[in-house]
Amino acid sequence: MKKFVFNNETEGIYPLTVQIIGYIQNIAKDVIDDHAGFRIKTILIELLTNSLKHMGDDVTRIGVDLKNNKLYISKQDKGKPLQINNRQVSLTWPLTHSKLTQNEIAIYGDDFGTLKGRVKNSNQLEFFTEDLDVRYVNQETILGLNEHYGLMIIARASDAFNYKHKPGTGVNTFTSVIELKQ
Repeated sequence: MKKFVFNNETEGIYPLTVQIIGYIQNIAKDVIDDHAGFRIKTILIELLTNSLKHMGDDVTRIGVDLKNNKLYISKQDKGKPLQINNRQVSLTWPLTHSKLTQNEIAIYGDDFGTLKGRVKNSNQLEFFTEDLDVRYVNQETILGLNEHYGLMIIARASDAFNYKHKPGTGVNTFTSVIELKQ
């Protein structure tokens, strides 16, 4: 796995994105098409933007790995654990099943669809989306997009996307997986 360090400064997003995309194109040049390239860029920008919002002075590590035509992009930091507050529950890590009435929770929703999480274990959540039939979106909906909209973007651009928190070390890891053409 190749690792890149992000200093959590706004001006670093673009150069680091270009550097990582260049690396990915080098290791996967035969399986990256325009569609996969767009997805990769979208995921990287959202992960780095998320770091700007939540990390402060510490650094973020971005990992890139290619295994069996699956591209793994991970973001690792020691910021606060992912905060999820919705009508169902307010989650704290490690997750306790007593707080969850079911294995799936709705994290974010708007007129486009719903971002949900599936509890994998007490420290891991797998994201997925459910689309709604959208024909028109009004301005209030766009202005009302909240904190977890970036996670929805990453989940839609990924074939798999999950979050893991390690309580002992305080490390948060978001991992996106993209299945590449053969």
